[in-house]
Amino acid sequence: MPLPLSPSPTILVPHLPPKTLVGIDLVTFTSTVNFHGIRDLPNGWHFLYTGTTESLSLRCGGWFYVGDISAFEESHNGAIVPASTRSLGSDIFVWKWNSETETLEPLRANSDADRQEAMRHKANLGAVWQRGGLFRYRSRVSSSRTPQSQSQSQTEQKGPVQEDIDEVDEEEGRKDWADLTNSISPRLLSRIIGHPEMDVDGRPRWMVTSGSTAERDSDQIPGLPGPNSEDLAQVTGEQESEFSFLPVDLKRTWREGAIGRERTEAAQDRSWALGDLIQRHSNSGDHGEKTGEAQILGELQFTFLMVLTLMNYSCLQQWKRLLELVLTCQNAIKDREPFMASVLRLLLLQLKRCDDVEGGLFDIDGHEGGEFLRKLLMKFRRTLYEVIDNPGPTVKAEFDKLATWVKDEYDWELDREAFVRRGMVQLEDGEQVELEMNDDDEDDETGEYAPLVVDLGEGNTMEDLDMDNVASA
Repeated sequence: MPLPLSPSPTILVPHLPPKTLVGIDLVTFTSTVNFHGIRDLPNGWHFLYTGTTESLSLRCGGWFYVGDISAFEESHNGAIVPASTRSLGSDIFVWKWNSETETLEPLRANSDADRQEAMRHKANLGAVWQRGGLFRYRSRVSSSRTPQSQSQSQTEQKGPVQEDIDEVDEEEGRKDWADLTNSISPRLLSRIIGHPEMDVDGRPRWMVTSGSTAERDSDQIPGLPGPNSEDLAQVTGEQESEFSFLPVDLKRTWREGAIGRERTEAAQDRSWALGDLIQRHSNSGDHGEKTGEAQILGELQFTFLMVLTLMNYSCLQQWKRLLELVLTCQNAIKDREPFMASVLRLLLLQLKRCDDVEGGLFDIDGHEGGEFLRKLLMKFRRTLYEVIDNPGPTVKAEFDKLATWVKDEYDWELDREAFVRRGMVQLEDGEQVELEMNDDDEDDETGEYAPLVVDLGEGNTMEDLDMDNVASA
């Protein structure tokens, strides 16, 4: 097979130890001696990560962009990217293996040795391609042929091979990945992760590990350094980045100073909290609140993908918090119909791809599995069909697609009326007993969730009480 006249977008990972777990987007494989990188990368966002073993090891990876990243300055309202990225040639990324930290690092422009090494690897790209050392990018893996077996066959034949790829399936997989990352931007990654690292060509990379966490999700054990502390960095050789997630407080979803009915309604319908979050992260200008909505959608995408690829605990918690905030809104279903429909559309796509990486989403969240999501969707359906008058057709259409899919895939029945909540059951000895399901008492405000009447006493007012500390009897 002749070499291409100009190299396609490629990421080179020279000196990567064999039998290292390698992941690119939603495809994972084990590296071989002859593996030197991945070619034919499509334009857009990509996430490359590694782990010393397939299971119990720290995973480290980086977000990078193929194509003209400076376009985000206009489309995402002022995202800051280096001016040096405007006129770059072919996208050839070179990340070297650091044997001390067991992570991939970009070759940096402030090092003469790194610049010379990058030039040497780029000049040798044709020879590496001819030896079959580059794995052709895949968005998904068929059951009959894996990236690992492909790399092994290339090693045995000492040359490139023509892979058997279902082009229709591959095109669908690439579209799915684009839809899973279309709200991610440099601004969002810099807000969550921090400033990116720059390689020899001035291209940014945002580094994430499976140990990265937000402060609210970290366990502070007396006498031990925190997960983001400098003391821990001295022990492990590197300091974990601290996530700066959107501040979601599900216990306080009303405006400052709200009392009485306003506070009660805001606790049941979290539309005000959602709107406040969107406004605080929106840019002034023609785009209005769309930039704030894009930050929520982008964070839903980022956290979900970091759970699948890195099994990051903190990202799982934030993904659940964001979903719980959005799916417990009522007025927003009508007031923010395009945004709510986008969230449902994204959630369906995420569920369809949640088993692409070994372990899957619900297995990672072992103690709850998918129960938290099933209850959220049941509550959202009740709001959509029983509480809101004339909800938008777009939201209903997207939810119906989601409900049909989870019914077929997980056997989740989201219609509460389809359940028999009270009935007679015959035991093995023939005795009949009456059973009643109380799982949905929270929605009906019955049982332990029934409203509690509190005697304020003479001289007390609602402002004198901290309602968060009122416990039901």
